[in-house]
Amino acid sequence: MKSAPLTPDQQARLQGYLAQRPALGPETVHIDLINACNLNCVTCWNYAPGLATPKPVSWKAQRMEASVFARVLAEVAATGAQRIILSGGGEPFVHPRIHDFIAAVKAKGLTLTVISNGTLCDFERLADLQVDQMLINMSSASAPTYVAYHPNQSEASFHQLTQGLACVRGRIAINLVQVINTLNAHELVDMLDLASQLGTRVSYKLGDTPPGTQSLALAPAQRHQLTNDLIPRAIQRAKQLGVKHNLPAFADQLGQHAGQTHPPACFAGYLYSRVYVDGRVFFCCEHIDVGHIDEAPFAEIWASPRYDTVRQRLHQGQSYPGCARCGKHDMNFTAAGQLAKLQSAGVEP
Repeated sequence: MKSAPLTPDQQARLQGYLAQRPALGPETVHIDLINACNLNCVTCWNYAPGLATPKPVSWKAQRMEASVFARVLAEVAATGAQRIILSGGGEPFVHPRIHDFIAAVKAKGLTLTVISNGTLCDFERLADLQVDQMLINMSSASAPTYVAYHPNQSEASFHQLTQGLACVRGRIAINLVQVINTLNAHELVDMLDLASQLGTRVSYKLGDTPPGTQSLALAPAQRHQLTNDLIPRAIQRAKQLGVKHNLPAFADQLGQHAGQTHPPACFAGYLYSRVYVDGRVFFCCEHIDVGHIDEAPFAEIWASPRYDTVRQRLHQGQSYPGCARCGKHDMNFTAAGQLAKLQSAGVEP
């Protein structure tokens, strides 16, 4: 499938990367609304039942106030951000003001993605609010596997969720996030069949195994089967079904984890920023602290020496511990491909 041509803003941000100096504000700003959650996904860094060090009650109680959200939204919109992602350390639909926040984002004409487990969603209402995209943590293709991954849920939860998603087919772009580990790797191809039934996209991600959950890591035999059998079969199945996916990026991520390839360049400092529930600004999903919204407007933080220090460190190839499990791998994989095309066309900073 031929990719869409880059917009002028996309080109400018990639040229900023080449120049090692942002030409514009971030394309996407990710805002964490709340830390509370109603699920206990088995490999979650915050709520997995087997965590060696569970999060304290005080952390779980944190949430962003409406006045703070309004200020953050105004400031990031002023930098030219085009997409807002709403999520949290937990489930954003636990926040009592979530629908007001969604309406505020859309009132500014911004594209909106919401990351959710979907179990608390009124999907019809979200379609009416014109949510553009939802990333739904499914991590399964069947009810039994859903329960294995989300142990405080029942098989009925899986069926209710899929019914809700089916109701907004064609109205909200749904992306089923499939976090792959030892529990669900065998369903890699079946996940495409589920997506076809629901009219969604699929995004595969190599599952984390925070301390206490290491037993859920993919076994060597599963990695081999994924690389040599399941991923090739899934690519063929996706082509047959016409389902959009990120299987090349997932295969690249799996290979990186096995030490087979070099990680793609990091574009986070040019395309993305994250505002945490307590007001800290993070460079990426690794929680690299680059400022606080109470200390300066977002635009000043984005252009600050502190932010640029992280950019330059990554340009020099000095990674952070969390880079090995990069949460923005797909973004970087896509941007690296776009940049390669620009460079082949003779584009210079």
